[in-house]
Amino acid sequence: MSAVTDDQFKGGPPKKPGARRLARELALKMLFQRDLEGGAPETTALTFENSFSPERDEENGLELKPADFQRAWPLARELFFGVCKNLGELDREISAAAANWSLTRMSPVDRGLIRLAYYEMLHRDDIPLKVSLNEALEIAKSYSDDDSASFINGVLDRLMRAVEKSSDQAQRGGNPCE
Repeated sequence: MSAVTDDQFKGGPPKKPGARRLARELALKMLFQRDLEGGAPETTALTFENSFSPERDEENGLELKPADFQRAWPLARELFFGVCKNLGELDREISAAAANWSLTRMSPVDRGLIRLAYYEMLHRDDIPLKVSLNEALEIAKSYSDDDSASFINGVLDRLMRAVEKSSDQAQRGGNPCE
């Protein structure tokens, strides 16, 4: 009788992420890179693509198939540039929702995940709010520490409720200032 491996116990080997998940992860990595290095978003995206696309990265550091990268790359760029373009608005709202936490106190990964998910909530009508929140939490499990998921969940839940309230008021034609 053979021993049960961890993969079998957990339901088999980890499945390959879909194109949207992969796009979010690539966007997060670019946000992380820009957060640390600064510079123009265009430079960050170009440097990232030149360094990590499977066609150009001989070591294939991201362990991606070229087809997977090509499928995810357009959305990754859209998300990355969307966050960069709306950074001031996103950061103001995130700062207000992150009680007792300044943006600079957050880890770069947590800050990037929150920015990314909140950008989706505000600007991607094709993605349900709850999906943006849940995807951020799933990605946090791979890229952040154990406490981060609870923190990210709390901040994004507050932001999601504000978006829902604003959306409800807009649909009713109400004044959001009331």
